[in-house]
Amino acid sequence: MPSVFIPSLVMPLFILVATAGAFRGIGGLPAFEGSSYLAFTIPMATVMGGGFSGINAGMTLARDMEGGFVDRLVASPSPRVALVLGPALAAMSRSAFTTTVIFIAGLIGGVALPGLAGTLIVYAVAAAFSVATACWAMGVALLTGTVQATPLMQVAVFVSIFFSVAYAPREAQDGWLRSISDVNPVTYLLEASRDAELTGVSLSSLGPAVLAAAGLIAALGAFAMLGLRRLGA
Repeated sequence: MPSVFIPSLVMPLFILVATAGAFRGIGGLPAFEGSSYLAFTIPMATVMGGGFSGINAGMTLARDMEGGFVDRLVASPSPRVALVLGPALAAMSRSAFTTTVIFIAGLIGGVALPGLAGTLIVYAVAAAFSVATACWAMGVALLTGTVQATPLMQVAVFVSIFFSVAYAPREAQDGWLRSISDVNPVTYLLEASRDAELTGVSLSSLGPAVLAAAGLIAALGAFAMLGLRRLGA
């Protein structure tokens, strides 16, 4: 459905352009090590694209529940877990498409691709976040059964991204924002993606990112399965 897919593609591009234009001056701070702020923003845009892909999975499931289509799926002999795994895989594929478009926008803006390994990590981080947010959004959809719960799906994703290192590295943060960034799992996803984009693959940031992604997917996957049990599965 274009009304569902197009916003998830346009919003990350809008944020990429608006953020890189509005805050490009702070790219001269020592914490940015001379990097282009557009290049610094690309990982945030790809992760946000993954988040929107996950939200779409929840919105679509909620719409199918309201229309009665999910009831027919529950009555079918297929494994009930497919109701969660299918949309999660679809979110990953949408995330890959959005990441590709964002890379193309970066190339237009003069930012070169980070190399094969770095590019794959940027794709993988966005895909992992898409699965985690898909589990969150589907859990909300399964527990509420209505598309009117979409704002709840969205606000959690926005908060998790904006209260991280989305706009500045941790070295440039202080106070309460730095305290939240230090414990926010999305911080570690962004740092691994950003290192891959700016300086090359870094095992020191990749390890924490893998742990953060695994923890998010495990916890939010359990939340989605809790909602699935609501259907009598």
